[in-house]
Amino acid sequence: MPGCVLRGFLLAASLCLAACKSTPPPPPPPPPPVKKPTGLYEWTGDGKDISAIRINVDEQKAYLFHGEEQVGWTYVATGITSFPTPTGQFKVLEKIQDKVSNLYGKGYDAEGKLVNSDFKIGRDLLPPGGKFEPAKMTYFMRLTGDGVGMHIGPIPRPGRRASHGCIRLPSKFAGTLFKHTAIGTPVTITGSGPDYKSYLKQAEKKAKENAEKFAAAKKKAEEAAAAAAAAVALPPGDPNGPPPSTTPPSGTPSTSAPSSSLSPSEVIKPAVVPGVPAPSASSGN
Repeated sequence: MPGCVLRGFLLAASLCLAACKSTPPPPPPPPPPVKKPTGLYEWTGDGKDISAIRINVDEQKAYLFHGEEQVGWTYVATGITSFPTPTGQFKVLEKIQDKVSNLYGKGYDAEGKLVNSDFKIGRDLLPPGGKFEPAKMTYFMRLTGDGVGMHIGPIPRPGRRASHGCIRLPSKFAGTLFKHTAIGTPVTITGSGPDYKSYLKQAEKKAKENAEKFAAAKKKAEEAAAAAAAAVALPPGDPNGPPPSTTPPSGTPSTSAPSSSLSPSEVIKPAVVPGVPAPSASSGN
């Protein structure tokens, strides 16, 4: 009997151990998901000035610092490949709240119809009687002498380049950035793009190409205008044209009667009163 009890105990123990080995421990809980930033910007710097701005053109983001503390970030839209934003060390040179571009904007024809939504002075030609409407660059903060700066502008696809070289800012955040950033604030631009020296060379080449394009467009427009004028011009002696000139050569006394816009039947002749000499042609009032 004691042997049977011992064998039963050992059997129960072995079954228990087997059961314990076949049941794996529960897995650790998964780490909480990383929260992605939402919106176009975040700002925690109320009451703090921005002492440095770091812009990464590959991320299309600007990071804002107060000393070593990051007080905000914002999506930006920098220059596309053909109009790149220069990289390097810059600083805010000037602040203009209500600036407009002196190069880019929209072109309209004489009837007010939009004909070019990406018009550039010195590159594109307005139609006769057309009008140029400059693009708004509100809350402009200049970084270079040739016009690169930060300002309000559309960011159609966050994370993608979209401008002509400037750094566009969200319309709802640009005013805050403008207010908290002083002239002289350092701005570092990093990422894939030309340094400022290379950027200037590219800009010079682009300006030359634009000038040639503008000259060609202007010549073409002048030739078209001349062809249109020739098409409606009448040959000499055509009955539909103006009458030949009867003006005597310069210095030759005129023997014709004074010109009048009235027809002979409309000319008012002085009345002839019996006994009163008719007035001479040389008499005045």
